[in-house]
Amino acid sequence: MHRIVVGVSLALLGAMTVACTAESSRSIAVGGSALASSSPSQGASQGPPDLTHTFTSPLMGYTVDYPDGWTPEVATELWVAGASNYWDDPVGDRIESAEAGFRGTSQALAEGQTADQWLEDYLASAPTDCGEREQVVVDGQTATIDLNGCKGLGRLGGRVFDLVVIAGDRGYNFTMEGDVDHALLLAMLATVSLDPAGAKASTSP
Repeated sequence: MHRIVVGVSLALLGAMTVACTAESSRSIAVGGSALASSSPSQGASQGPPDLTHTFTSPLMGYTVDYPDGWTPEVATELWVAGASNYWDDPVGDRIESAEAGFRGTSQALAEGQTADQWLEDYLASAPTDCGEREQVVVDGQTATIDLNGCKGLGRLGGRVFDLVVIAGDRGYNFTMEGDVDHALLLAMLATVSLDPAGAKASTSP
């Protein structure tokens, strides 16, 4: 993840700094028809595990399905403009096994801030050496993967993926790290339902 700047939190992917070989750019729809041709998936060739459980965030306004053996830990604080957003920060929900995890959070756009402005602020501080950025569709909204499978140097190690998406008046950040691959990322994103109206309201400090 990255840090929030100019009033918008950049997703700080754990304590990881990235160094990754660039991949071919692509744009695909999650849970829908392809927007453009897709590249081979990263990581293990074996298909992703069955997603047999559903997590509903009590604060952040989304649901996601996850594999057996992963345990949710809900966010205890709101992610507001200017707040840090690292993997273990309390402003994000985490669903983890010992080897892998998924993290989700969201924040309200500032008064008068457009979706494009929020995304531009977020992506301006994202590392540019973690694979090619990729666009996917998450619950009908175009999302940008800004960290795309490079080495994770955080607690779970493995690979790291990070993406942001806007729904309604909220910016969402989803992160995966550890023993994960592109196929598992897309499988979990295909189950995400964004519910900005269901998120707890937050204000800037």
